[in-house]
Amino acid sequence: MIMMETKLQRRQFFCLAALTVFGGTLAANELLERAVPKSAKLYSAMDNALGEHFISQLDLSTQELQQLKTPMRGHTALALDQHTALLFGRRSASTSVRVNFKTGLLESFKSRANRHFNGHACLSTDRTLLFTSETDYANKRGIIGIRELATLKQVAEYESYGLDPHDLQLMPDGKTLVVANGGIETHPDFERRKLNLDSMQPSLVYLELSTGKKLAEYRLPDHLLSIRHLQVSAKGEVAVALQYEGNLYKQQPSSLVAWQQVGGELNLLKIAPQEVAQLRGYLADIVYDPKQQLLVSASPRGHCVSIWSTATHSFVQALPLAEASSISLGSEVDSFLVSTSQGSLYQLQTTTNQARLTELKHLPELAWDNHLMLLA
Repeated sequence: MIMMETKLQRRQFFCLAALTVFGGTLAANELLERAVPKSAKLYSAMDNALGEHFISQLDLSTQELQQLKTPMRGHTALALDQHTALLFGRRSASTSVRVNFKTGLLESFKSRANRHFNGHACLSTDRTLLFTSETDYANKRGIIGIRELATLKQVAEYESYGLDPHDLQLMPDGKTLVVANGGIETHPDFERRKLNLDSMQPSLVYLELSTGKKLAEYRLPDHLLSIRHLQVSAKGEVAVALQYEGNLYKQQPSSLVAWQQVGGELNLLKIAPQEVAQLRGYLADIVYDPKQQLLVSASPRGHCVSIWSTATHSFVQALPLAEASSISLGSEVDSFLVSTSQGSLYQLQTTTNQARLTELKHLPELAWDNHLMLLA
């Protein structure tokens, strides 16, 4: 078990005098038992040192790890129940899978010709339809694929009204999709090369679920801030994790997190230039705790976990963590789960006067991908 220390560098965070990550004596397995319900399972894509790809299910009470090998590198896992999950291929994969950890069955499904998956998806409220982010690279447009969940057969598609749709989520009304159009043009012939950085136009788009009609579109002043990952609150607020496509040696981005209140504009959260520099222009996963009014994001390039306050609309602190990759809310009050591409899983716990980052499990031969899903 590893615990790490840091100091709070800003005045906010609910009148904290210091934000300290400190040591303790709990064994990791005891902490896991306290932190999660007995049925809690954590889902993620993983890779090993041989370059093989897996979807993983970690039982947080027993620490039992189950893995099924997948034909593509996955990005986001979507758990359907205690045994079944979906894993979506990341750019430029044309394959995604549905797996059953009880039976070991793996079922692949494909994108249409000249399309690839972009790593994310969400379900309709009645859980009959699956919406996937995809790119029609032949026609240079973003697509939302619509599939029957039962059969995984594609039945329709919508325009995303932008290039490179990445994350998408269902709004609390159950009638609206919010889509993060990253704005980047790619083509499988050029692998992961970005073809339009000078002209890229990221956008946050709201679609009517029943028709695909564009309801609203928002852009940030800096067109080099790619809109990548989303977190939607129960009230309908939207958090956005950004990735900067400019030259960091010449200029730092003004921020890497944006926040949109219900009915409001999409605004960047405040952060000082010397503080944003440590994030290395890249945020991956982002989660929101409405009780604490905190956003937490992983920065694998900046080797840290960053904390932001929606109460003050500003950055709070970056906690050092090598190759931090993904985050989810924890089951314990004021807690988060954080994974790294070095195989570690941590609990980050925040209270009114301190934050504690404790290693729960280490899988030295495995690398966690950029997203976690906790099913309790």
